[in-house]
Amino acid sequence: MNWNDLEALLRAKLDSAPHGTKGELAAQLGMTPTHLSQVISGKRPFTRESAEKAAKLYGLTLDYALLGTD
Repeated sequence: MNWNDLEALLRAKLDSAPHGTKGELAAQLGMTPTHLSQVISGKRPFTRESAEKAAKLYGLTLDYALLGTD
């Protein structure tokens, strides 16, 4: 999986918002709801930090997602 694939996976998972409202999810990720919406829509990229936080919500690590290792 490459970075673009990871971003697409995380965007799809975040868009389904199983972790409460978008506002609550944004707070968990350390961003505003507007920023989260822009990330989900692809208007803004994930930073490494936001990708790590999002992956953690789904029990993933970036190493596992990108490299297949822990």
